[in-house]
Amino acid sequence: MSMKGPSQPFSRMNSKLVVRETKKFSDPKGGKTMTLTNRFNACLMLLFIFSIPVYGSALAQENQPAIIKKVSPSVVSIITYTPDSKPLGQGSGFFINQQGDVITNRHVLEGSGRAEIKTASGKVYPLEEILAEDKEGDIIRFSVKIPAQEAIPLSLSKSIPEVGEKVIVIGSHLGLEKTVSDGIVSAVRDIPAFGKILQITAPISPGSSGSPVVNMKGEVLGVATFQRVKGQNLNFALPGERINKLITSKAKTVAEWNAKLQTEGIPEAEGLFKKGLSYYLAEDYEKAIPYFEKAVQKNPLSAEAYFCLGTAYDYLGRYQEAVEAYKEAIRLKPDLAEAHCNLALAYAHLDRYQEAVEAYKQAIRVKPEYTEAHYDLGATYLILGDKGSALEEYKILKDLDKEKANKLFKFISK
Repeated sequence: MSMKGPSQPFSRMNSKLVVRETKKFSDPKGGKTMTLTNRFNACLMLLFIFSIPVYGSALAQENQPAIIKKVSPSVVSIITYTPDSKPLGQGSGFFINQQGDVITNRHVLEGSGRAEIKTASGKVYPLEEILAEDKEGDIIRFSVKIPAQEAIPLSLSKSIPEVGEKVIVIGSHLGLEKTVSDGIVSAVRDIPAFGKILQITAPISPGSSGSPVVNMKGEVLGVATFQRVKGQNLNFALPGERINKLITSKAKTVAEWNAKLQTEGIPEAEGLFKKGLSYYLAEDYEKAIPYFEKAVQKNPLSAEAYFCLGTAYDYLGRYQEAVEAYKEAIRLKPDLAEAHCNLALAYAHLDRYQEAVEAYKQAIRVKPEYTEAHYDLGATYLILGDKGSALEEYKILKDLDKEKANKLFKFISK
């Protein structure tokens, strides 16, 4: 069954940041419009052009000075050097225990031959070993040899913050030490194949990646990140729970760690991917696509890059190319339910509804309570004239999302 022109079932995507806008199709009987559910744009998962907080808004709460005084001694500046000891860059970090373990953004150390920290008291200590890393999350943990009394650790929050919760960020900004910004948690997003990420309003500028984002108890909510798009700042932080999940690996010096990265060829692919994201977030998909294409050429094992490439193709109406990119993402990460769901939508754009049905079913096998997939599958069944199967999806949705179930039932009963 093929529907073209104004009555085409699935309209072009028009998304903002994390969530795709709703899709529509026409009721085969009445020509009425039915809204298909939002779906995540997992490319954001890769907002790893992480950098971080600093100068900004007025400090409002009365206890903010006390929080800043409490947290500041735990924050360190990180200075990196090339293999031939020339200054390379700067970032921020913070102690998480009295043994001298420090958390920062992974990219702060990339390309360096050695690094050192400068504590709040002005003392300098060389980085000894890299202990653990989260490549996707851009987080790294390293150690320095430091007297226990000099390493003042911050505690990690055990919960995800509420939207509207006040936060403070303390770090180094463009060479300045102990700079502060404040704001609120404006959103908590759940990115497919990545996890939760916090969006914050605290003003951010590059140059101090790895600073802690703390709540009004002085607990670390996350590691601040930064992405500039068309002159705007998008401020994000990785939740503290991600720090808790770091798995210790064989200790390496900075030089050994970077040598391994160069051998794997990963930094170049990551750089291409990040550049693609900067265009993607600016909604310039034509410019984003070449970078994503080069990223998968350099690292053909990047499911995230294939996924983002698929969504960029999708936005431009290049649905067959989107199908192929989603298939590669699924080959690499078969349990990525959102990739199956987006593949189904791309099939629907091509009027390949039976294939869309199978892709939605696979998304549901991977994620049985995936309400969007159940809803969209029911909608696709209606396009195919299979009201009975659509009704079965309605019955499932009743226990998952009554609002979506009722919407679907209205169209079933037309």
